[in-house]
Amino acid sequence: MLKKMEEYRMRGVIGLLFNRWVVCLFLELQSAVSSADNPVLVGSTDPVRGIVGGDVILPCFLRSTSSAVEESVEWQRIDLEPKEVHLYRDRGDDYALQNPSYSGRTSLFSEELKNGNVSLKLINVKPSDAGNYTCYTPTSGHQKTIIELYVGGAAPRPWLSIVETKDKEVVLKCEAEGLVYKPELVLLNSDGTILLADEPTERPMDSEGVYTLTRYFTVQKTATNVFTCRVQQLEIKHMRETQIHVPDKMFQEECPLEWKVGVVRGVIGGVIGGVIGGVIGGVVGVVVGGVVVFLFMRRNNTNNALKQHPEEKAKETNGWSADSDIDALQVPVLDNSNVNGHPNGVRVSQPGERDTM
Repeated sequence: MLKKMEEYRMRGVIGLLFNRWVVCLFLELQSAVSSADNPVLVGSTDPVRGIVGGDVILPCFLRSTSSAVEESVEWQRIDLEPKEVHLYRDRGDDYALQNPSYSGRTSLFSEELKNGNVSLKLINVKPSDAGNYTCYTPTSGHQKTIIELYVGGAAPRPWLSIVETKDKEVVLKCEAEGLVYKPELVLLNSDGTILLADEPTERPMDSEGVYTLTRYFTVQKTATNVFTCRVQQLEIKHMRETQIHVPDKMFQEECPLEWKVGVVRGVIGGVIGGVIGGVIGGVVGVVVGGVVVFLFMRRNNTNNALKQHPEEKAKETNGWSADSDIDALQVPVLDNSNVNGHPNGVRVSQPGERDTM
């Protein structure tokens, strides 16, 4: 009797275990069927990083399904109005409700829909595209997944140039612009040591939401004189660099004090000499000009006097004046009325005759 009761008990335990196994198997099969009927929407857990002006893909997939061609897919940004970034339904794209800022820049991979790929491609990325995007499938259990997009500035390399030279030192200027995320700008010497900036200059974001950063560094001569300007956007893990080589002659000592004093003295002496020479030249010019004016006026006065007495000019003969000719030809007049039988007391010598007194 006891033996039969033990057998019944064992059969009951075995039956109970069998029933539980059947129930578990049924639940697993039901779960598998449910999963097949309701595929799981999967996105990216890590932020997606894009560059201004470039293209970016926001990943989103329907797992455990053979096709998403018949599904409805909505890409949204709930911080915008309207919030629709891209809409796919009835086996085609619908742009009627799309936000205008995304017009002509979004698309799905039509050839990949049959594999459950509902990822969004965004072209010509703008700084304003940064934010959270929702991938929503209303026909697959209203599932949603959120993908975060970072947008970095595709800025050119920073500029590094020589500004001025000091006594055994050189001042370098490092500048970066077009940075979407707040940048960090440093200068490294040839040993990789970060140097301190003289004075940072940062301009606020402009209307496009980009930064410009300028810094000056006073450097000294190193083994190679190679310096590196580095700009980083840590938020998107973006970094760019520019190097410059400063010639040794830029670090030469300035001229000695004695040379500077000599140069200053020479300049001052030249200025004083030029001033004195200019004064002397001016005085000489005034004197010469006065003499010329005096002679010119005297000549004019003489001509005017001649014009007032024309009869005097008529008496000029062979370059001598009439008064001069009369004085030269005047002889003394004798009182004797008759000398040697000649009238007026003048005897005229004949040819061959000698005068006798």
